[in-house]
Amino acid sequence: MARLILKAPYYKPRAKAPAGKTRGGYANYIATREGVEILPRGGMVGYVGERRGSNGLFSDDGHDIVLSEIQEEMDAHPGNIWGLIFSLKREDAERLSYNQASQWVSLLRSHRNDIAREMHIAPSNLRWYAAYHNAEGHPHVHMLVWSESPHEPYLSTVGIHNIKKTIAADIFRQDNISNYKRQTQARDDLKEQFRIRIAEINREIQSGSFSVSEALVQKLEELSLSLENHKGKKVYGYLSKKNKDMVDEIVKMVAKDKKIVELYDLWYRLQCETFRTYTDQMPPKVPIEENKEFKPLRNFVVKSTADMLPDMPVGRAFDVDYKTPSESEDSMIRLRFKAEDGNIHAMYRLARRYLSEENNAGEAEYWLKKAADKGNVYAIYFLYQCYRDGRIKDTNNAKMKYLLMAVDKKFAYAEYDYGKHLDAKEDPMGLEYLRQAAKHGCVQAEYAIGKRMLQNGQTEEGLKYLESAAEKDNWSRFYLGLMYCYRLNDWDKGMEYLRSASEQGFEPAQNAINNIQKGLNAQIVTGICNLFYYASRIIDDRAESEYPHPAFDAVESRAKKEDRAKRMGIAYTGM
Repeated sequence: MARLILKAPYYKPRAKAPAGKTRGGYANYIATREGVEILPRGGMVGYVGERRGSNGLFSDDGHDIVLSEIQEEMDAHPGNIWGLIFSLKREDAERLSYNQASQWVSLLRSHRNDIAREMHIAPSNLRWYAAYHNAEGHPHVHMLVWSESPHEPYLSTVGIHNIKKTIAADIFRQDNISNYKRQTQARDDLKEQFRIRIAEINREIQSGSFSVSEALVQKLEELSLSLENHKGKKVYGYLSKKNKDMVDEIVKMVAKDKKIVELYDLWYRLQCETFRTYTDQMPPKVPIEENKEFKPLRNFVVKSTADMLPDMPVGRAFDVDYKTPSESEDSMIRLRFKAEDGNIHAMYRLARRYLSEENNAGEAEYWLKKAADKGNVYAIYFLYQCYRDGRIKDTNNAKMKYLLMAVDKKFAYAEYDYGKHLDAKEDPMGLEYLRQAAKHGCVQAEYAIGKRMLQNGQTEEGLKYLESAAEKDNWSRFYLGLMYCYRLNDWDKGMEYLRSASEQGFEPAQNAINNIQKGLNAQIVTGICNLFYYASRIIDDRAESEYPHPAFDAVESRAKKEDRAKRMGIAYTGM
């Protein structure tokens, strides 16, 4: 049975409340019945009957409440009034100090906007009064809720579930933090056991003797051969559907190991403990290969199987008629020959080498322009970047010319930069270019749009963009995790995103998890992690580091680094 019970009946105009009372009469009943606790007023605390005319109602402020006025207002209200009842077991109330009205006052005041949101009431229109009853077996609170706009309120089954979840997360916060720690340990132990088992299987295969099924060996060998011909990154997200299906099947097979089964069962039981604080309906126990919490297991399989591949053969040396030049000279000569022969890719690569190795901006500009004139979009965009960042002097003010050329070619990151440029001028077309960039695969644009929509109250659409970005980007996972925890009160989902980023080696996410487990509040956690500066600007700062082409390296001018360091309150080291 759930540890927090919520009942949510509603009373229509002129309808009878419990015990045949009017709605105003019901307010009088909960405010004055035996066992209702009176809040401190005039330095006195007690129970109804100790002071004449006293009542136990409380609301948003600490002023004395005139019960007769509340009764008249409720009886005259033309819309529905909800009678929410929050109830705890006696042992939980005693242990967590929810056996007194003051705790409930703080709790309900802090979550009044959450309740308003789930009831589709504008916060400014919310009207509510509550009273705490220190009943022997189940201390509880009666909360009367309505809206000044009578046609506004609506409370669905989902809304009731979300209110219970939010309130329970606050009441049982310390319990949940301890549980999260145990969940994390169980998850980490499972990952380690899985890694060990995969390594053992591979060693057995290589030695020619193995204890696992022939079907598993066959799958591993099949995947190994397939990965040998894979041209992209050897990580799960970059694989073909056929290879992904093989990886999923291997995870499923290995996960049948006894120790792994035990650890997965433990993790699931701990997950259910959190759910039991607010619902009797437990989450489904999905197969481990389908569980998002355990996505890293897939990459364990890919990496381990890829490590079984033979070394790639060393390519033949490039034959040129000169005396054994150095590798660097050889590379530059090769590129020069190819570039002069009209190879636009070589022109682009040669320009970058001139810029990075010889600091020769003149030669770099010459070859970038040659490649750009022949339509190489990478050269076009990189030339814009060099002009923008001052790596090549923009003597003819051509920066925007090359940016627009890249935009015309529908290059995603040029569309993103142009969208941000228009945004800075408050041009509404900025958002359209950001949408185009997102459509063409720019994760930075997805992040920017999602964040903007959340800030504008377009929560559902904003989350779609951020969740799409989070599939590819650790900063997006990090930001989304904290948003779910502290703004949307979905701690399970928030922790899922933070753990996912942490598992990819993203240190700020692990710092956030550590601080959450210490019970720190949102302000402290985000302050430690530099969230609201760092996560809001990080995409801009990293825009040049994650292009879908190996040639795009991060470029940051000294001035840009100094400016960022200044805003973060740290000293610029010249690195």
